Parts: sequence; C-alpha cells; structure tokens
Amino acid sequence: MTEKWSDLPRDLLSQIANGLGLIDFLSFRGVCKDWNTASSQLSPDDNAILYDPWFLQYGGEGSECSLVSDQNKCYTINLPELDGATCLASYEGWLLLFVDESLFFFSPFSKARIELPSCPLNDVSDHVGAFSAVPTSEDCMVVLLDSSSDTELRLFILRRGENEWGHSCFSGYKFSKITTALFYENKEFHFLDGDSGLVTFNPSTPTKQWNKLYMRMSTDKSSPSTLLNYMIRKNTLQMKHDRREIGLLNANDSISTCGTVVPHFSGLCDWIIRSECIEAKTQPESRRLKGVWIQPRYIYVSPTQTW
Repeated sequence: MTEKWSDLPRDLLSQIANGLGLIDFLSFRGVCKDWNTASSQLSPDDNAILYDPWFLQYGGEGSECSLVSDQNKCYTINLPELDGATCLASYEGWLLLFVDESLFFFSPFSKARIELPSCPLNDVSDHVGAFSAVPTSEDCMVVLLDSSSDTELRLFILRRGENEWGHSCFSGYKFSKITTALFYENKEFHFLDGDSGLVTFNPSTPTKQWNKLYMRMSTDKSSPSTLLNYMIRKNTLQMKHDRREIGLLNANDSISTCGTVVPHFSGLCDWIIRSECIEAKTQPESRRLKGVWIQPRYIYVSPTQTW
C-alpha cells in the first residue's frame, strides 16, 4: 500500500523543503499542516546571497501584490499587511512599515512581524528610514529622518530593547531633498539626496556627530568630498521598465519606491539602490502605486519575539 505524501517522515519532509527555491518553498508550506510544520524553521536555498534584489509592488486594490524575481518572473501574492502601508526601509529581507500611525518590521515571505513601540510620527510623506541590522539582532537601531524642511533635518532614533525614541537635529545648511538612507560600515547612518549631497550621522559619539559631505562624484572642486565604499544605482525600476524587464506599470500609473542595499558582485563594496518616483505619462492617472526592492529571504522568527 502506497503511503500518503503527508505521512512522510518529518526529517525527510524537512530535507525536501530545505532544497527548494523560495517560491516553491512557499507553495510547499501551503500544502497541508504537516508540511507547514516540517518547514516552519527552515531557510530555503534562495537565502543565498543575490546581487539583484526582487521587486515587490503593492498599493493597488486590496492586499494583492505583484512580486518580480531577479529572473523577471512575476508572481501574485496576498499580503494584507501592506494594505495602506508605506515602506520606509528594506534590508536583508526585512521591511520597515508604517500603517495607521504604527510602525513595525515585516518579512513578506514568512509573514514574521515585530512591532515597534510608540511611533513618533503621524505622517511619513517626507520621511526616510534605515536600520542598522536585522531586527532580531541586539545591535539593531532604527532611524527616521524628517526632511520636509530645507534648512533643518530632524532625526528620531530607537535602539533594540528601548521604548522611547531619542531625537537629534542638524541645521545651518541648505539641504536638498533626502531620498535614501542606509547604515554604513557598522558605524554611521548615511542620508543621500537626489544629486551628490550626503549627510552622515554617527549615533555612537557622545555628541551624536553630524556631517554634511559631498560624494566623490561631485563636480564642485571647492566642496569637501569623501570616497565611499558603495556604488549607487539610480532609476533602477525606470530602466527595467523601459527595457520591458518589469511589465507592471501602465502609462497612467504613478509609483514611488523604497530602495535597498545589496552586495556588489565584486564582493568589495555594496550596491545602493535608490528610492524612485515615477509619474504617470497620461492624465488623469488611474493608480498611485508603491514598490520596494527586497532580498528574497524566508525569515523564521519565534511568535514570542518582541522588540
């Protein structure tokens, strides 16, 4: 008599699941309760380093989202957590989401969620965010930068385990619109504008040191500059859309995206994928969408995990 697939030994099911790619792994988990349990704490093969992140588009009708892999394959997934959300940061497969004045970390593939305390914001339209490490790390710090003013930057910062947000301000310069944030070399947060301007913040110094610099690409010879150990990719979604590698947008769609950091294929530095805003080519626009670049990782987190 042939045994049922669901009756296979737990160890064998775990071995099968651990050898699957991410999308097949997610399908495997949805077959039945036994298969879900056998794979609940595994990390599938797609957790290996990828130099090109996947693209997750959301913000359309309801909780239905589109996911485009690094091989330009498109999948449809249901993520109620992204309904009405704004993504402020993406790193190592984790998203930092703002919904209805609440802030939380979310892993779209495992549905893991970690709530953050007492969000200091009621609107994030002029904010960018970053975090220094995965939210389960004791070293994780979260920053939210308000760049609505062109003469002052206001920063909120929260360390793992804390319940109250600290804050810091930086003024005295004329600022361009900050669009992208990242944590650099385990030391400081970098905030990039749309050109070659760079503002840094070091939370480990007693004075919470700020600096305004110019990246090496600056043509202003009189301005101080610094050579950075990362490379910047601009207009990534626009170029892929123009080459028809990502066919998600119509002429009457507008979209704002959140960038991420991925390893450069040389292993010597990182790629910084900038945030973008693409306006509809026709009027009136029919949809205002959102998107985020994300590393495709299934992240198991205990249900009891807290900040």
